[in-house]
Amino acid sequence: MIWKILLILYIAFLLKLIYDIILEYDNSNPVKTISWIFAVVFFPLIGMLAYYMVGRNIKKKRSKFKRWRDEFNNRHQRSFEFEETDSIYNTNRELKKLIYNIEHVPVLKGNEVEVYPSGKIKFEHLLKDIKEAKEHIHIFYYAIGDDTIGGKMKDELIEMVEKGVDIRLIYDGLGCNKTRHKYFREMEDAGVKVKTFLPLSFPRILRSINYRNHKKIVIIDGKIAYTGGINVKDEYINGLAWGKWNDTHFKIQGLGAHGLQSVFLADWYYVSGEYLDSDKYYPPVEVWGDSAVQIVNSEPLGLHSNVMEAMLSAISRAKKYVYIETPYFIPTASLMRMIQITAMSGIDVRLIIPRRSDNGSVQHASNTYIESLLRNNVKVYQYTAGFTHSKLMVIDDELVIAGSTNLDVRSLELHFETNIFIYDKKVAEIVKDIYFKDIQDSEEIELERWVKRPASTKFMEACFRLASPLF
Repeated sequence: MIWKILLILYIAFLLKLIYDIILEYDNSNPVKTISWIFAVVFFPLIGMLAYYMVGRNIKKKRSKFKRWRDEFNNRHQRSFEFEETDSIYNTNRELKKLIYNIEHVPVLKGNEVEVYPSGKIKFEHLLKDIKEAKEHIHIFYYAIGDDTIGGKMKDELIEMVEKGVDIRLIYDGLGCNKTRHKYFREMEDAGVKVKTFLPLSFPRILRSINYRNHKKIVIIDGKIAYTGGINVKDEYINGLAWGKWNDTHFKIQGLGAHGLQSVFLADWYYVSGEYLDSDKYYPPVEVWGDSAVQIVNSEPLGLHSNVMEAMLSAISRAKKYVYIETPYFIPTASLMRMIQITAMSGIDVRLIIPRRSDNGSVQHASNTYIESLLRNNVKVYQYTAGFTHSKLMVIDDELVIAGSTNLDVRSLELHFETNIFIYDKKVAEIVKDIYFKDIQDSEEIELERWVKRPASTKFMEACFRLASPLF
């Protein structure tokens, strides 16, 4: 008798949970709804635990993030007008207007943009600029390691704070979960202001583990900024045991640093409650170069990703080519369709993804999209010289999109990300050269060979794709 009662209670609990899942996700993403229902029904213990940790309270959490963003925006008085008469708007006008409308950020002109195609080159320049800071240094990294490069950066920051430079550092709770607290405590004891974005403390972890801040941003004196895909860990320089780590990072000197400064100070407001808007953080800057940039953020504040919408607009307006490189490819349905439509329209569309990934689950799920891409005239390459973590898009010799955003659903919908849209033919040429060097280290996938893979492999990959909303 007791077993019948327990069974009835379990079924009632399961039905209530399914009801909650359907209400949680509305009609916005039926694939996620089905995936969660599948998980809790067929893998009850793991599925229910995963749902309560990462799947629930999405609306509640998003509303909290939105309140924080609205509070910052209401206090942030540095607004810019969209000057349509400026000659800089002669190209990509609709894209620039879209970004202005969704981000309230105009095209920031007069920048010099440097492209660093490796972690080694990036850190050589970054550490040099840190040493030359005069007023302040603001740093946000998803992942910082207590290793050789992490130690070098820590020592430089301690030395600079002792010289009177004002330093703030934010790190993500999950991205740095293996970094010893002593590492950050040493900087705090020296005077560096250190904060954690969504710490992994109980019970907060049950509500926030699904939302991570994936940015990699450094701003120095409000005049120089760094952003891209390279975190502060030795593997970004030395590579992995099975190959090199391929990545790119960008340095912006000019008004673009002001845009990234606003991004950092919004995050600082969230983690500390301290609102900073002094002119010293937005100093007058000279014209460094000819590059124009716009800053676009992706945040779990609503149903749409600003980065994804801007990417869709940019891809749809391509006239000659769209070259994409990403470490993780689990696109939204709209992004996948736009890539295919563009290729079928006669545009040269290419995609580089890793053959071997640092995340096997994502790799298997990514493979399920390749056949459809190939059948729709997209050229797909697998990087074979190691692992490519590069997050790049270059379009028509005039636009570069780079930053922290991966082309997967989690990055586009659940993470806090920042990308720069760079309007400059010279930078586009540099990035295109880097892209074709990566193609030389890649193997093009042929449809005839790809479809002949074993059925068991395809079935396994399909299972990972079905579960992809969960990881």
